[in-house]
Amino acid sequence: MRRAFAAALAALSTVMVLTACSPEYTPGPTGTVTDRTAAYFKSGGWRYRLTVTTTDGRRHDFRVTRHDYRTCFHASAYPTCTHR
Repeated sequence: MRRAFAAALAALSTVMVLTACSPEYTPGPTGTVTDRTAAYFKSGGWRYRLTVTTTDGRRHDFRVTRHDYRTCFHASAYPTCTHR
């Protein structure tokens, strides 16, 4: 019984660690990527941001994951650039 409990606890802690390391941010609006910024914060690590210009000319700046930052380049269409 103790081994089963220990195995379940280990599996649960592994899932919690993996989900904590992979943040999900709300997706930005559909548009063209006009700017990309990456900044390092001493206590928080890297933070990635994209700026998208929509068809009506409005600019939206929002935070993205590292994967989205690495796949979306200047002048690419967001959010289709995240699905490569």
